[in-house]
Amino acid sequence: MKKVLGLFLVFVAAVALSACNSADDTKTIAVIMPSADHGFLGESINHAEAATQSLAEADGYEYVFLISDDIVQQSSQIDQVIADEVDVVVLWPHNGDELKSAAQQIVDAGIPLIIYDRLISDFNETAELLGDNVTIGEETGTYFNEYFATELALGTVNILEFKGDNSSVPTQRHDGFFTTADDNFNVVQEYSTNWSKDTAQSQMETFLSTDTQANVESIQAIFTHDAEVAAGVLAAIEGYDGSYTLNIKLVSAVSASRELLALFDHYEALGIDQVAFAFSPAMVVDAIQLGIDVLNGETVSGQYLVATEMVDNSNFEAFMAGPVYTLRYSLD
Repeated sequence: MKKVLGLFLVFVAAVALSACNSADDTKTIAVIMPSADHGFLGESINHAEAATQSLAEADGYEYVFLISDDIVQQSSQIDQVIADEVDVVVLWPHNGDELKSAAQQIVDAGIPLIIYDRLISDFNETAELLGDNVTIGEETGTYFNEYFATELALGTVNILEFKGDNSSVPTQRHDGFFTTADDNFNVVQEYSTNWSKDTAQSQMETFLSTDTQANVESIQAIFTHDAEVAAGVLAAIEGYDGSYTLNIKLVSAVSASRELLALFDHYEALGIDQVAFAFSPAMVVDAIQLGIDVLNGETVSGQYLVATEMVDNSNFEAFMAGPVYTLRYSLD
């Protein structure tokens, strides 16, 4: 069953609680995440660590907060929290399916498990919470259809796609996009960036400098899966000094970061529009709240989806004054 959460309202309510359990009844929540290899994860860690402490202490629970550099280290952390007999685990896997065996040990130990962000296929966790990645892809496709309506009526519109990695997240966004996108969109090249701005910039620079003139000049849009990736692509486009005539009109992104939004006017002046679909690092708080709900004896089950919000040149300033953006940068 899918449940769409009103973004982060649970966090505000939970922090206001002051109930305390007796020492004999103290329970422990363990939160396990990847370490920060890009800005979004860094922001997520900051929100997760602050929320784990605040939410646990508000209800008198103990907490363990762990980050890891790779799957091997994360698996070892899972072994440890099982041995320590924690009462609930919130897990952001490095890659869902590669952590399946370790995650199964949590379930086999009878510990409730909340999976965050990256799905584990064919797995029976207590609950999972993630951004609505399929809808993000679908709405991106719909936006592209409307933006290029005239060009699509005339024939093929060539684009590039810059994904994040091989996890469930980009797979869902890609599949969602091509569910709604017009059949006349043609992906000339597809890249995996590992969510890196520098990697995306290098890949785009290589395409512009080494591909054929016909291909380079035919590209009208870039479909990216992340704000940092989009920033790298845009930097490569702006820095291009070759002899080909670029015709890129639109660059999309996921996660409406302030760094990207600050450049909307700049790139619009250069003839490039942008659209981003909100995907905030602060939504990890909702997954931690589900873990606290389990400790409080509440029923938690199924898939919880955090709704997205479209942000483009027409509304980005209003978005920056709104609650999702404000909460994202509330720890600064």
